[in-house]
Amino acid sequence: MKAIRLFTVSLTVAAVAAPAFLNFDQASAQAQAPAAAAAPAVKRELGAMILLSDGRRQRGFVQDTNDRGLLFSLVEGAPGTGMAWQTQVVDVAFDESDEIMREARAVYSQGNYEVAVQLFDGIANSFAHVAWVPRSFSTEARYYQLECLRLLGRWEEMGPLLQTPTAQAIPTKLPEFFQRQFKLNQLWAQLGAGQLDGIKTTLAGLEKPVVGQAKLLPSPSLQTLPLRELVQITFFSAKANEAAGNLDRALADYYRTFALTFSNQKVLSDLSMKAALSIQSRLPAVAETKSPMAMRQIQSLAYLYKNSFGKGEIEPAYDPFAVKPELPKPPAPKEEEKPAAPADGAAPAADAAAKGAAPKADAAKGEAPKADAKGEAPKADAAPKGEAPKADAPKAGAK
Repeated sequence: MKAIRLFTVSLTVAAVAAPAFLNFDQASAQAQAPAAAAAPAVKRELGAMILLSDGRRQRGFVQDTNDRGLLFSLVEGAPGTGMAWQTQVVDVAFDESDEIMREARAVYSQGNYEVAVQLFDGIANSFAHVAWVPRSFSTEARYYQLECLRLLGRWEEMGPLLQTPTAQAIPTKLPEFFQRQFKLNQLWAQLGAGQLDGIKTTLAGLEKPVVGQAKLLPSPSLQTLPLRELVQITFFSAKANEAAGNLDRALADYYRTFALTFSNQKVLSDLSMKAALSIQSRLPAVAETKSPMAMRQIQSLAYLYKNSFGKGEIEPAYDPFAVKPELPKPPAPKEEEKPAAPADGAAPAADAAAKGAAPKADAAKGEAPKADAKGEAPKADAAPKGEAPKADAPKAGAK
């Protein structure tokens, strides 16, 4: 009986009300975007193992969280104890997180973003009360929901989701792996809302200083970035330049985006090509003068899009341009001038060298030297090189 009473007392101590600084509001945890039809049933308590600041582990149930701490109960259904992050609780491992996320992750990996966006939305809404746990699966679900919307081109839907608790917890509760793309997703939300000021500020910070011959380039060079980020930045730059009326730079950026994606990101590839077609079709060289070079450029792009990426379809406004362009033919090479034919009966002048006439024998080949014009044989050569000259015979009377 004493043991039972002691156990009861320990539960009572663990079930004290949350400290005032935690200020939990159970209703506010559900202030999320509307849940999808396929959302799992709401489960307020989640079994978990918590890591305490002194290194001990404790199993129980997480009932709620915020940016200051969590409510934790040793017994399911019993009132929870408020525990502060870092000073009391360091980490949390949920029992069912992998099972909850399994289907949504699988669908996302298959590229079925239309379905994945609904599944992630349902998880983020149903488990919003545990969003402030480090590496929380509900916060991760909101991150991947935003990613699905980005990849689908539904950027206008991203802004409201960024105001939810699960999205607000991303910068502090998810690892560095998620942070760079999350910052870009905030720019996509701004683009979806038609707000370009933040995008222009980001672009200005990424452009290299334009000096020397770089001033001749149609678009400024950018800092070295991973390819998946560079593609997004060039698309932002194209949108900003197009809005500012810098159509030449916008066209160059759209071409850069399409070339970098090379259909790996279908939405950006399609939007970049269509935007480039829209700009080119409005250029005076196409709409008015129909310059051969400008017509070949727009025809090449429209033909490529329709037959390689549009599966034989293209918007009616661009269909007249979707023909194989006639490329200019290079000029024929000039014929070499032939020598004049000799007169009838006259033999062509023989070229001794061309006919293979043997050159005169060289003295080095062992032939006797010929006499000179006077008929005299040439004098003997001097002593061979390297030999001392012969001494003259002594004269008579010489001593």
